[in-house]
Amino acid sequence: MRDVISGYAGRQLSLHALGLVVILSGVLVVAPLLPSIIETFDISPATAGFSISVLWATNALVQYPGGRYADRLPSTVVLLLSQTLLVVGFLSLAFSTTFPQFVLGLALVGAGYGMFEPAGMVLLGDLFDEKRGRAFGIRDAAVNFGSTLSAALAAAALTYTTWRAAFVPVALLLCVVLFSLHRVTRDSYTVSTVDLELRNTAVRLFETPQSGALVAVTAMTLFAWQGTASFLPTFLQLEKGFSELAATLGFAGLFLVGTVTTPVAGALGDRWSHLRVAAVTTGFSVLGLATLVVADRRLLVILGLVVFAVGLTTFWPVIYVHLVGQLSGDTVGGDLGALRTAYFAIGSLGPSYVGLVAAKFDYSLAFASLLVCFLGAGVTVLWLADG
Repeated sequence: MRDVISGYAGRQLSLHALGLVVILSGVLVVAPLLPSIIETFDISPATAGFSISVLWATNALVQYPGGRYADRLPSTVVLLLSQTLLVVGFLSLAFSTTFPQFVLGLALVGAGYGMFEPAGMVLLGDLFDEKRGRAFGIRDAAVNFGSTLSAALAAAALTYTTWRAAFVPVALLLCVVLFSLHRVTRDSYTVSTVDLELRNTAVRLFETPQSGALVAVTAMTLFAWQGTASFLPTFLQLEKGFSELAATLGFAGLFLVGTVTTPVAGALGDRWSHLRVAAVTTGFSVLGLATLVVADRRLLVILGLVVFAVGLTTFWPVIYVHLVGQLSGDTVGGDLGALRTAYFAIGSLGPSYVGLVAAKFDYSLAFASLLVCFLGAGVTVLWLADG
């Protein structure tokens, strides 16, 4: 991996990875804080699920324009704008006194993160070619490491202060990343209007059954991912008898496993087949989630959580590399952003779905029903791999 993180490309990769660590620690800290947030604002699980869906819906809405602008302008410009939105959003969460203000903060965070992702992928796609799988594996390891830190951040906030304080260090550290990006980049800050070309992009992306199947695969997986991850600490507390601290540690373990396994998945995809590796990961997701739902003994629950973590976190680096490889180089940012808009829009409904089912029945039934998504994704990926 040393050759991947050396030179100018390596510095950009390292800085982008650091930004992802900080951003994801703030985005996913909401999940372990959710029981306290529900209590503070006196809301139902369905309303809490809706608020998280707002975060991911705004994320979806800006994916395409963010990617399109990253294609036509220096990607650094889009990255700096996205981080500015994120700082404002996290500060809004930190100082929210009403539920509408809290939801507004989530919307700003979602929009900022939605710009950051496609612009970063354009940047890495430009900087890396043969080592792209390893670069994206490092990128996804940063995503999982930041997600792991979100649990530690939540535990510290709930132990020593209030849930709102968790968002303050995230905003401050993002300011440091923003300034560092400004110092490192070689790009000039060129700004101009950009034609989004919505019709042409839609024609390119949906002209074959295979491209439509890719949207379906990513949408089903993200729907299940968002639904389970958003309520996992709550599920562990209410359905499996975990304490607040143990549930938070379980949530952290989900992404700690991914920190180790995602670079391995990226390397395997480079050597074998990205789609075949993706199919294997969905099998792990099915086995792990099924074990997590039906197990009564603590040891089996933990085992199911580990297996689920392997499947859930290793799917994305290999599917992203496959997606980038299928897209045209001069429109990859916009096309990838359009794809992400489509499947993030569907995926954003996952938390609302789990919240509604949990409010009417329980979290176990809500989680078990998501097995259909993973099974459907696995079958479709196998069809794509053999096509």
